[in-house]
Amino acid sequence: METWDEIMEFVTSESTKNIVDKKKSYGLTLAAEEIISNIIRASGDRENVSLEISTQKLITNEQKVIFELKIADNGIHFDPKFDSLKNPCLDMPAADRQIGGLGLFLVKTSCDCVAYKYENNFNIYTLSTFLT
Repeated sequence: METWDEIMEFVTSESTKNIVDKKKSYGLTLAAEEIISNIIRASGDRENVSLEISTQKLITNEQKVIFELKIADNGIHFDPKFDSLKNPCLDMPAADRQIGGLGLFLVKTSCDCVAYKYENNFNIYTLSTFLT
């Protein structure tokens, strides 16, 4: 948490610099904030947990430009199972809903594409948005 402000400043800066659409920029930043806060919370008192954040622009085979933000950590292995994530019932009052899942739902719906893989003892979360 000591570097939270610097981390989020980097994410916000990269997002606003590369994504013209303010709604998409905000969505990607919000999704990154949720993933990073989950990593920090899950790490607890563990020492030597590394967090790496990188960005890049890609051009797909269909000639679409994508802005991609990758977040990698060597903390506790956690697969959010984005592909099978069920939508929470948002019509129910918060007190009546099952705990958990709302943050990951927010991540999934705030980006055009989300992906996860576990590689070389690192959780790697990829958050992407289409620029064209």
